[in-house]
Amino acid sequence: MTRTRVLLPAAVALAALAACGDERSITSEPVGDLGFGTIFVKTSTNLPRGTIVFPASPIASANPGNDSVVLNLSGLDSLATGTYNVWFANDSATKFAPATSLRITATRRDSSVNAAGDPVFTNVVFNTTGNAFRNGGNNIALRIATARNAAPALANTDSLNVVLVSIEPGAAGATPSAVRPIWARRSQATSNSAPVRFGAFGRAIPVRAGDPAANQEYVFATNGNMTIVPRGRVEVRGKIMVVNDSNYLRPPAGYYYNLYGVKLDTAGRFKDTVYLGRRQSPYPARTSLYDADVSNPAPDVVFDSPRVIFAMATRLSTDTIAKAQAPGPWRDFGFLRINLQPKAGIEGRMGSATLLEATLPPSIRGR
Repeated sequence: MTRTRVLLPAAVALAALAACGDERSITSEPVGDLGFGTIFVKTSTNLPRGTIVFPASPIASANPGNDSVVLNLSGLDSLATGTYNVWFANDSATKFAPATSLRITATRRDSSVNAAGDPVFTNVVFNTTGNAFRNGGNNIALRIATARNAAPALANTDSLNVVLVSIEPGAAGATPSAVRPIWARRSQATSNSAPVRFGAFGRAIPVRAGDPAANQEYVFATNGNMTIVPRGRVEVRGKIMVVNDSNYLRPPAGYYYNLYGVKLDTAGRFKDTVYLGRRQSPYPARTSLYDADVSNPAPDVVFDSPRVIFAMATRLSTDTIAKAQAPGPWRDFGFLRINLQPKAGIEGRMGSATLLEATLPPSIRGR
């Protein structure tokens, strides 16, 4: 009988040997870590919102001290640097007057759980005065009262058709800084009360490609309601987490997007937040989008007209996140939140405005 010898290439022979080894993949022991995925959902956002009440007439009465202006605001983040300042302006945004002698009432709503397990809410009220303020919070409602004659730069013959709030890096000058996120116009009011617009105050004309953004009016949300709905997905495999999301408006001047993880205890209660960093463009560039408010760092995914961010992404590893390592990768991480925060705010402390939230299933947080 003649025997035929077949010579296999070395790589094929080694692969065959490896397949017969103890480390081979079988049904009960698949190779590598299991992968899990979940989607983001739009939250009831805590974006800056509220109303601004104008004087009955745009021109001062015989007693301008009676021409009161009242701002009712919620959803403002606390600032680490600079202050919020109130301004009066005309409708064409050509004349500004800083308002002083602000009478500020801050109402903080605290919550607790009674012996029966029911939530109990308590309001704590703080009163103060000043020419500016910097404190806010997701459970803080502000009432800011002032009067027409609290803005000496506004003559009795000048129209008061706009009230706006800026973020000033130092003492207020003759005009507000380029960060003008909150405003209302008399022309948009009903019975002298107008809903707050959040974005970038400027000339009330559409933003066009090539125009200086600081000179245009850019509305991100009206009274907390966005005109666009972001979307996205979270994937977790072992110690690696990938966040892919899209369809965002570009941040208003002075703001940026970031990501947080929320850890829960064994009873499902909040116990910690973990800062997961500023947002980036997708692989392979992974360009920081921190300055997408005032420039275009990634033209492949950041558009000037319309002013949107088509895609963002974040890739994370527990190797570089201490709070995500023990007792296992992503253990106790119950939520992921994508926030919009002011650059003058406190980076690393989760602010008021959560746009998207993903609930991580027990298969991730409890394993």
